[in-house]
Formats: sequence, C-alpha cells, structure tokens
Amino acid sequence: MKKKNIRNIALAPYPAVRLLGFVAGGILAGAFSSVAVEIWFGIALASLLAVGGGLLYEWFSSRSARLRSVGWFPLPVTTIVSLVLVFSAFAAYAVLRFNYVPQNGLLPFVGKSVVLSGRVESRPVVSSSGTRFLMEVREVFDDGQSALLCDCAAVHVRGAGRGELQIRRGSLVRVKGSVSGFSGASNRGEFNPHRTARLKGVSASVFAAGGWQVQSEKESGAGWFDRCIVEPVALYLEDSLRRFVPDGPERAFMAGVLAGQRDQLSAEHEQAFRRTGTAHILAVSGLHVGLLVLVVNLLLQRLKAAAWGRWAAVVLTGFILLVYTSVTGGAPSVRRASIMAMVMLTGAASGRQSFSLNALALADVIILFFDPLDLFSPGFQMSNAAVLSILLFNPHLNQLLNRGGGGAGRRIWRFVNSSLLLTFSATLGVAPLIAWYFGTVSLIAFVANFPVVLFSSLMLYALFAMLSLNLVSAAAAGVLGAAAQFFAALALASASFFSSLPFGVVEFRPAAFELLLFFFLLPVPLFFLVRKRWKEGAGVLLVAANIFVWQGFVVPPAAVSPAFLSVNLGRNHSFLFSSGFESIQVDAGRKPSDRERVRQQEAGFGFFSPSAVVQLYSPDSLVLGVSSGHYFLQADSLLVLPSVVIARPARRVVKLWSRRQSVLVASGTGELRLSELFRADTAVLWIYSFGQKQQRELASWLEYSRPEHCLLVPGGFLKRADREILRRFSLKRPGVEFHSKDRQMVVWPDEPLSFRGS
Repeated sequence: MKKKNIRNIALAPYPAVRLLGFVAGGILAGAFSSVAVEIWFGIALASLLAVGGGLLYEWFSSRSARLRSVGWFPLPVTTIVSLVLVFSAFAAYAVLRFNYVPQNGLLPFVGKSVVLSGRVESRPVVSSSGTRFLMEVREVFDDGQSALLCDCAAVHVRGAGRGELQIRRGSLVRVKGSVSGFSGASNRGEFNPHRTARLKGVSASVFAAGGWQVQSEKESGAGWFDRCIVEPVALYLEDSLRRFVPDGPERAFMAGVLAGQRDQLSAEHEQAFRRTGTAHILAVSGLHVGLLVLVVNLLLQRLKAAAWGRWAAVVLTGFILLVYTSVTGGAPSVRRASIMAMVMLTGAASGRQSFSLNALALADVIILFFDPLDLFSPGFQMSNAAVLSILLFNPHLNQLLNRGGGGAGRRIWRFVNSSLLLTFSATLGVAPLIAWYFGTVSLIAFVANFPVVLFSSLMLYALFAMLSLNLVSAAAAGVLGAAAQFFAALALASASFFSSLPFGVVEFRPAAFELLLFFFLLPVPLFFLVRKRWKEGAGVLLVAANIFVWQGFVVPPAAVSPAFLSVNLGRNHSFLFSSGFESIQVDAGRKPSDRERVRQQEAGFGFFSPSAVVQLYSPDSLVLGVSSGHYFLQADSLLVLPSVVIARPARRVVKLWSRRQSVLVASGTGELRLSELFRADTAVLWIYSFGQKQQRELASWLEYSRPEHCLLVPGGFLKRADREILRRFSLKRPGVEFHSKDRQMVVWPDEPLSFRGS
C-alpha cells in the first residue's frame, strides 16, 4: 500500500500546476528577496548535482533483482530536490533579468548624443507625440568612434506620424538621438517607467528630435521565418483591411482586435472599453485564438478522419498559431492561449485525456521559461485570472442554472444564459485585478460584456472568412468585409452606450490584504453554493464579511495626513497643505488630466477634500475646475479660513500657515525678501538661473529664514552647468534638497522631512 501511494503522488493528474507553483515562487523570491544571484546559482548547482546522483542511484537500483519488482519511480528525496532545483533556478533567472544589465550596454552613454545601429525589435506604435519602438542595439557611434553593443533601447521619434518612417519590425535602422535612463514613478502609486523598462529588458531610452534622424537601411534583419512568412502575412492583413473596409473607427477597431494595433483606435473609444470593463476585447487573447482554432479545425475536419490526418491537423494548426502569434507581437495572453490550445489538441490527437487546468499551468511554465518577468505583467495576470475563473466556476454555474429539456425557446435561453455565465465567471476573476491596477470597478461590466463580446466575435468570424476568401474571390471577400464593418460598428456603439451610463464606474482600489483575501475566499462559498449546501455557503460569506469589517480594527490605522506634500506633474507641480482640520491645494497643473493625478495623491495620503485651491502657476480656469469651497486666484492677496491663513506677499509668492506648520512657495530668488512674511518652516523655491547674484540672494535668505525643509526646483531653462552648481549648493546645507522627478517631498507634522521615492 505504501508503494502504491508513492506512485499516486508521482503520477498526480495536475503535475504542471505543482510545477508552476515552484516556478512562480522562485521568480517571486528572486525578484523581492535580497539574496544575491551567486547564492541562488549555488543552490541550483547543488540541487542539480543531487538530482543527478539520485537519478543514477535509481537507475542502478532498478536494475537489481531485489528492487526490480518495485518499478522505476522517483524517490521522495529526489523529487523534493528537483523542486528545489526548479525554485532556485528560476529565482536566479529572475534576479539576472531584473537587476542586471549587459556590461557592453547603453548605460555608459547616458546623457550623450550618439548614433545607434541595430534592428527594430517591436512593431512601431504611432501616437500624437510621435513614433515609439524597441530597438535591439548592435553598434554605437560616439565622437567618431564605434563600439559593438548588446542591449535593448526604447526609441521615441518626436513628431513622426503614420507612414513617415518606412520601418517595420525587423528593419535595420540607424538612429541619432540622446540617451537617457529611466526614472521611477513621479508620485506614489503611479506608473513606474524604470520598473516597466526592466520588465521588458530595456536599459535606456533614446530620444530623436524628428523623423530625419532615423535612417532605414532598406533591408530586413529578421530571420527567414519572419522575413518569408510573418512579414508577408502581416502585410496581407493590413492590405486586406485597407481594401475591403473604409477608413474610420471600425477599421481601427478591427486592426486592434485582429492584429493588436491598438494605437489606431481613438482615445474616446479606448476609454469607453475601459469604463465598461470590456478592454480585454482590444487585447489579442484567448478569444481570438479560440475562434481561429475553431475555424481551422472546421476546415480540416475531413482530414482528421485518419490517425495521420489528426496529427497533420495538429501540426498545421500549430504552424498557423505560431504565425498568428508572431504577427500580433507575441503578447503573453496570445502565447498562453496558443500553447494551451496545442496541449489540448495534442492530447485529443493522442487519445489521452487532457485537463484544462493542467494545460493552463503548462502554458504558463513555458511562457515563464522564456521570460520569468512576464509573471509581473498585468496582461499575464488578468489573462490567467479570467481563464482560471472560467475553468473553475463556469461548468458548475452552468450545471446549477442551465437545466436540460424544453423547446426552441428554452434552448435559446440556455445559449444566452451560458454566454452571460461565461462573462460573469471571467469578470469575477478579472475585476479585483482591474481595481488593483486602475482603481476602478465597472458596475456594468457584466451586462456590457455580452453584446460587446458577441458582436466582436461575429466580427472576427467575418474577418477570418474574408481573409480566406480574398485568396480566391475578391467580390465574396468584400461582402464579408462589409459584414465585419457592420458588427464592428455595433460593438463600438454598444461600448459607447454603456460607458455613457451614469454611475457605471466606481472608483475603488483594494489594499493588498483585501485582494489576497478575495482570491482565497472566493472559491469556498461558491463551492458550497454549487453543491446546494446553502448553510455552509452563507456561513463562509458571513465569516468573510466579518474579516473585511474587523480587519479595520485589527490592522493599525493609517497615519495622519502629512503637513505638506509635493505632487509631480511632469514639468509642473501641485502641493497639498494640511492644518489637521483643513486641506489646501496649491496649483492644478497645466491640463485637465493633472486634476485626477492630484486627487489620487490626495486620497492616497489621507488629505481631506481641499477647502481652498490656490493659484500660483496654473491658469485661473484650471484652478476653478477643482471642486472646492474657496478659490485663491491670481488677483487675490489674502484669504482667511478657520484654521489656515493664505497670503500673496509678492506676485509669484504664496505663503500658507496654520498652528502646526507654515509653507512658502516662491518663483525665483529675486522674489525673496528678508522679512517675517517670507519666513516659513517649509519652503519650495523655483530657480531659473543660478549665477553669482542668485547664489548670494539664496544664501542670504536661507541664513535669515532658516527653514527646516527647503526644496529647490530647477526651472526648465536652467543651464546644465547652473543645475550642477545648484545641486552642489544643496548638498552643503542641511535641510536643503535638490528636486528629483521621481521623489516626493513629504513633511509629516512633528517629524523630520522625508523624500519618498516612488
């Protein structure tokens, strides 16, 4: 009996799921622990030797007469050590990918203007600001000298519109531009360019002033597969769309859904898909791969009658999926869906049972083998959450709510209900991650997904048929192109309609504890409810509700809001001041979108809604756009509130003070005066030039005012030499800090200053 149990453990039906657990655990350990890569490599090497020794021992033991009846199976120790090998190897892999850059890379050239030679690594993306693409850098030219490199750079060509740059993925190019590194997030909780670049394996960014600084070498640096198959297929897709679908939002939507070219879709339509929780339609994912596999298998149905035909169909389907994955850019969701489909098709062709959950885990292991940092991609996480939720919940919900029997009306109802349950299952898994990353929960996602997914699926069917028939009959392809345009218009109209509904989106960002609690507790009540054990299901839901309520009393409450906080808005800034009873906002940025960034920082740091908004740089119109009870505009000089006094002692100077803190915000050293009205506990000063005169003015004012905290912000036109002098000036004086784009100035009441990197 003991031997039989060991065999059962080794031949469990979900080995890939267990393997994925150790793979993901190793990647997380490597990315977040402080263990050096040498230690992880040492553990992996020792484990590899131990596994090799264990396998040799098993081989010799299996050949002996005494153990021959037992059979050849892994010993428990060998199994455990092999899992340690997987864990440590992926930990070392993750550390190398995230923390290490090539020695012969671009970082030594940061701050220089150079000429780079290499290959376009990604499909160029065109926006209103220009064209962006990833470039595999092979050579650099600097000061008349050249050096061979092995690195990846993010290139931004300013002002280059669609069609201006005759380059494609795989094109060999030369780019002249300035090299710069990536900074962290401008404010806490915002997009982090440095982290995103490291996840993509990109070391530096290159800025080219215009399209004339990019020279194509009129030849492809891609391999034979990309050059002979992928590029012609991509051109065929683009030409077919241009030929049979008129220019407009429908064609842009088709290009985004079919080939992943989301940059062609307007910002309004993209926002509509986000608000309705249907943005997954725009990402080429399992829906598209599933429809493609279904169409291919229908066309190859007669071929699958014989055994050799089944394997030929599997090989042909795999080749088509490989080409489609390459054409769409190889997103993790497409790779996962393609690998999962191939595992299922291979199992069906061999006559062996395939478990969907095991296929999903195997697909993830293969993806993470090629790039372990895909684990941190929001697309990878959401795609897996949606598929896992569908696999776990959808069959049980269908069994519970869709009974057999009935006539045509009953069958139609089961079809509609099954589609809704499928949408509900996917939304159930993805909604918490959407709230975590984007801070919103769509209340209409469940309803909006049904028409949008339905019309998008019909559009894809028509597009696949159009692309196939275009090879033999342009007239028939034109009819299907018109049908695809009609369904695309319906999908866009549905998304726009649901996004316009009031109260369709709730702003909510769960804490990490709440997110983990949701995923841990979600399967338990559903398990009991599906089994019709209502009392147990209700009990689990009640326990979960109590945990959510009582964790607020168990977890220590957040600290009080800071007395002062800086909010970085690109070249502009906004500031939040708190008296403990009222909050004041200074400036509102330069564009309406800055208002939302300030509001998020206000909520994240625990500030009250502003009692007053103060104008310093922002136009009065933007200041008036912020919801507040009072406004201190350009023409105002004094505002007295219950706990805060606001004054404008000079044209570009604002002072705020309360019982616990005073703040002075000034533009230029020439505005400073040696008087009591210009003294403050915290000061923020913009410096536009820093010659001898400005140095004397600033030093004299600092000696007189003696602020506890002073932030020096270099102006946009400050010379590089003056910027360096200003930085050295700040280092010599305690309490004076030189501004950084990825650090916020946080002043806590009765506590020392902290500059928080984001």
